[in-house]
Amino acid sequence: MRALVLALLCCALAAPADAKTPPAEAHAALRIARRSLEDARALVREGRLEHAEMALRRGLDANPDHARLHRTLAEVLAAQGRSDAAARERSLADALDPPGAPLSEEPLEVPAGGLLVVVLPPEALAGHPERVAGGWPERREVRALEARVRVRLRGARVVHADFGTVAEARAWLALRAPRRVLSLRLERAWCGESIKDGRFAVGAVRAAAAAPGMPHAGKALGREVIFDPGPACEAEALARALERALAAPEIAAALRAPDLGAHPFPGPAIRALFPSIGRRIEAELHAGERLLAEGRISEAAASFRSAADIDPEDPAARAYLHDAESTLALASELARRAGEPEGEIRLDPRLTTAQLAAAEARLLEEERKRRELLAALAVLDEDVRPPEASLLAALHPVEIPDASAPGPSLARRRTGGEVEARVAWAPDGTILARYFFPVGSDHPVVREDDTDGDRKPDRWIAYEGDARSEVYEAGTGDRPAVRLVFTESGTRVARAEIDEDSDGHPERILHYRDERVTGEARDTNGDGRLDTFERLDSAGRVAMREEDVDGDGAIDVRSVFEAGRLIRRELSRPELLPGSDS
Repeated sequence: MRALVLALLCCALAAPADAKTPPAEAHAALRIARRSLEDARALVREGRLEHAEMALRRGLDANPDHARLHRTLAEVLAAQGRSDAAARERSLADALDPPGAPLSEEPLEVPAGGLLVVVLPPEALAGHPERVAGGWPERREVRALEARVRVRLRGARVVHADFGTVAEARAWLALRAPRRVLSLRLERAWCGESIKDGRFAVGAVRAAAAAPGMPHAGKALGREVIFDPGPACEAEALARALERALAAPEIAAALRAPDLGAHPFPGPAIRALFPSIGRRIEAELHAGERLLAEGRISEAAASFRSAADIDPEDPAARAYLHDAESTLALASELARRAGEPEGEIRLDPRLTTAQLAAAEARLLEEERKRRELLAALAVLDEDVRPPEASLLAALHPVEIPDASAPGPSLARRRTGGEVEARVAWAPDGTILARYFFPVGSDHPVVREDDTDGDRKPDRWIAYEGDARSEVYEAGTGDRPAVRLVFTESGTRVARAEIDEDSDGHPERILHYRDERVTGEARDTNGDGRLDTFERLDSAGRVAMREEDVDGDGAIDVRSVFEAGRLIRRELSRPELLPGSDS
């Protein structure tokens, strides 16, 4: 039937919007926003600012109230020299997510008179001495920490110190006679950037506080993470971390403790104020344990004696020293009775056959745990492609409890046969991810995740070759409600299908090209059939809308738009004319 062309002079009436966004649609919008942010950050690293802008605007199409999308778009626009547009986006971001309250410049309400603040040197991470953030004490982070202390603890004395033994620390404190002591150690002050998190700053300050006569010191770790920080990111993160440490109940109580007069500081309080003392004791004890394992009793006793010299009250050092000296005395007596010459006493460290087999079994178990840990790390870092087959081989084979569940069902559909499952475990015993493989294969076809920690799978990643092809997201239930279809490379979304009632028939389908929405199809009456189809122009406005009014699968109404305004409407039958009696 020849279409009837009607020239309309008025704009088309838009369909009323639902006042409440369905949960599945909101969930999909958040996923798209997160992916848009990651894509944009990767494109910025490559210098492709225009493409980064397109990725961010794609995310804003799905989630216009996402503050980080607006803030990141402001940075991209500013990098292009579009300062006015950047300022508008920054204002929108601040309105959606207001910046944190400025740090207080007033003194903290604690007795600062007689307060001694000791800044401890930072310590290298075990095995990574190069990861100490600068030298000590001449470095900007420590100076920033001291400046903040002088603002909040006005009147306190700030010094740098550390000690090798409890006796040295006690004598030093007795000479200065403080009413209260606060020790601070800078754990972390770092600004960074990643594809996943964007720009961020991390600050961490470890604090301990005590007063004379207190048996134990209060201890706390103040930690702060700031996303999209300002130019002074390290100083701000460090200052806020210090505020958290000072606000901890243990520290606040110690700083406000009543003045007990002249009393010595007990050993446990000193070790809390100067934790390197405890670590020196641990180092000597571990050295002594290694010497004991080699049968070198005299040298082991010397290590334990050094640990006891650091803190004569340490129970572990005293116990080790007593056992080593008792063993040494017994070995000396046995050697004397046997007529052996005096000298270094060494016990035979050789292993029996049973001990050797047990040691080898333990080594094999440690190697298995190491492979599992590497596999777990690869699972956590997975992005577009699954981990290598050699790493996935270390995962635990498990039974599939419910063959009709979404994960195994999807895997069987993709393989056309039976599948088996392997699990990646976290150190705490929780499941990181479950992979489904064709029986006998090393290449997974589906990955299953529990993203919200409720012990129910809610995301499924399907693979085609060595890259992801589809991602399914569960809505309010445990069945897929959102399906994202990717291009061949697995990096860009080609189509997003939203199935709010999880009946297998999507109510909305969004089409993408070059990281922007190019079209949408909808089921407006809930009969399980798509009946409204829209194509969008480069500005994201409707260019054509096609509607199947009677549900027969044929287009009945076609509306054409220019610059967002309706200019022509085509009807397949005369009875569809407004005011028609039929």
